[in-house]
Amino acid sequence: MSTRREFTSYTPGELRELYKRDPALFDELADEAVKKACVARTQEKSLQLQRMQWSIGMQLRKASSNVGRMHIMENIFYSEVYGENGQLEKLVQTCNSLMRTLGRKDRIERKEEETVKLRKI
Repeated sequence: MSTRREFTSYTPGELRELYKRDPALFDELADEAVKKACVARTQEKSLQLQRMQWSIGMQLRKASSNVGRMHIMENIFYSEVYGENGQLEKLVQTCNSLMRTLGRKDRIERKEEETVKLRKI
């Protein structure tokens, strides 16, 4: 019988075996890993991370299969980068702000066709 370790100390193959052999232990270790990942320097940031994790968890519950969960995760990541107020848009805003500060008149504009269409599950 193996001793209990932290989730991150398992290899992907060991995690796959643990999931098959003892799903309850796998879920318990995964939950602990998520809780540790949501600890930040400030209480406010920790709360923000917990809310984000809760939102992801609720979206993943909608999936009826592992492939469905994968598509939901893909949509979450794409919307975080390319979606409205995503990381790309924030980068463009920062660049435009910097250019205004430098006295440049030209702006970076996002083309409408760059908007990512997300899959419906």
